[in-house]
Amino acid sequence: MKRKIFSALTAIAVCLTTAFGFVACGEPESESSLSGGVQPLTLEQLGEGFNAKYMPDMNAITSRQLSGKIDVCLDFEGTQTGWQALAKEYERLHEGSVIVNVNTTYAGSTYSDKLNQELTNNKTEWDIVEGNLGYGNTDTKCTDMYPTISSVNPYCGEGVMWSEVLKPEAYRTKEADNSGVSKIMNTEIMQTCWFVNDVAFNAAVQKGYVNADGEKAYPITWDDLINLCKKMEEAGYTNPLGITLCNASIESLQFTWLLRVYGDYYYRQFYKYIMDEEEWAGYNPTDTVPENKGGYKHSYAKVLNLLFGGEELRDGSVADCILGTQNVGFKSEVYRDFVSQLAKMKGHLIKDVDKVEFGDLRDKFETQSQGMAAPQILLDYQGFGINYEKAEKEGFKVGYFDYPTMESGYYTSGPNKGKKIVPAETITRDIGGNGGFLSVVTHIGDTAQNELNKDFVKFVLSPYGQTVYYKGLADANKVPKGLSTVRNELVVIPDAWKAFFNKSNQTITFSGDVDANIFLSWGVRYTCGEVNVQNIICDQWRGLLMTGLSDKQSIGVPEFVALWADAVIADAQALVSFNGWPVDVWSNPNYKL
Repeated sequence: MKRKIFSALTAIAVCLTTAFGFVACGEPESESSLSGGVQPLTLEQLGEGFNAKYMPDMNAITSRQLSGKIDVCLDFEGTQTGWQALAKEYERLHEGSVIVNVNTTYAGSTYSDKLNQELTNNKTEWDIVEGNLGYGNTDTKCTDMYPTISSVNPYCGEGVMWSEVLKPEAYRTKEADNSGVSKIMNTEIMQTCWFVNDVAFNAAVQKGYVNADGEKAYPITWDDLINLCKKMEEAGYTNPLGITLCNASIESLQFTWLLRVYGDYYYRQFYKYIMDEEEWAGYNPTDTVPENKGGYKHSYAKVLNLLFGGEELRDGSVADCILGTQNVGFKSEVYRDFVSQLAKMKGHLIKDVDKVEFGDLRDKFETQSQGMAAPQILLDYQGFGINYEKAEKEGFKVGYFDYPTMESGYYTSGPNKGKKIVPAETITRDIGGNGGFLSVVTHIGDTAQNELNKDFVKFVLSPYGQTVYYKGLADANKVPKGLSTVRNELVVIPDAWKAFFNKSNQTITFSGDVDANIFLSWGVRYTCGEVNVQNIICDQWRGLLMTGLSDKQSIGVPEFVALWADAVIADAQALVSFNGWPVDVWSNPNYKL
């Protein structure tokens, strides 16, 4: 139960001094405070272009007399100054009756581990958390914000509905068949991209690097990327590929982006086999967002049949399944080829790749503190390029490019023998879309605390709150991962940020939402919240990709595929048992789940 904080703290609140020009103790009162009660920041303080219609409705805010303490516990990744600005302003608007604690104790793997401990603890003090790192706990332990979206939000103005100021990405899941449940609120619309030190790139060109088009230009294929690493190494840059294999990266961050992007690339072609023909007429692998065509309603029975049907489940052989295509499960040539492509990174990754957290990896790239042993190629959020460009110096000039296309191999057996595993015209899509994943922890039996936590999220995701957040970041020379899910024309965005996004968007092109791909959650990344894959995922990918391991720790592609398939199948069997489905449910693509 949260400790309530009463009006005795009100006098303290008026002593707050911040970069926004809040009144400090002993100073003359501003004009806005003479009328009685706290007032919002002025239009001048908020910045040019803020629409007065969306100023907070102070009468509605103060009439509720909220009080208490809110613990915001996130993996801030450098954005804590923005959150601290939000906390101070929220406290000020409530005249000190609410205290917001911005907990910056945990980051990376330690954050995700601690979060899941807290979510399974019914007495946790954590209130606002990063829901995407909650694994299966977010669905059961956090509040559905969806019903609140269609209510008036006083932080958005007098009588303004919250939905009026939000983009749909703020409250919709990444699934194409949105369920109308929002256990996660998204604060940003993000894209990711590859950054490269152009000094090292030019050194690789001097060693003979060209891309698949024969040009001295950035990679357009996965093999280009690997070849670029090799040529950088010939030029003296040791282990130039900035991909980390720490737990957080493999489970939910940077390395997982590769699984999502290229897992989608390999498995999107099979959409047509999990749909009814009339629903998927005219499927084209070059579609940017095929999930929006004709109503994307997949059949789970067909998914199971495609992945686990035929003889593969029993003896690992590749067999024709009922749907008339080759079995594409996790002992198949499809998955084996996918893993083989990622295995090409081995030998090019940074030193101590399993120990370096994502934030430390960014710092090594930006500062080039390790000289020619520093990462020269980095996969990261687009927005962080603002700071990478600011850090340019002799020996470090930044360029960026989209995800390269991963050219597949060919089937060696079965009815598709001799054909490319991935159709040549298939596009590579980005993970782009929802980000900044906020979840509100549900405290059983504490309605007042639950309402207070929801109110804070309403403040955060308002034009006013996002403007405060951006000013807090900019004043500390920090940047967002992407721009807000609050309608951007309602938020005051620093000019330098707008200029960067306008420029970089000419090179970094969002091309679809990979997370709508059902195959990612049915084995490519994990298996619908089951534990067998989760228990082995980190050790397996490190065993495949790291150098210098013992014979016992190191595994090749065949061993990886066999171990992974066994874990996925065990998870699928557990799911079947839990739901009371027939044990051979995957043999019938028409079974009604």
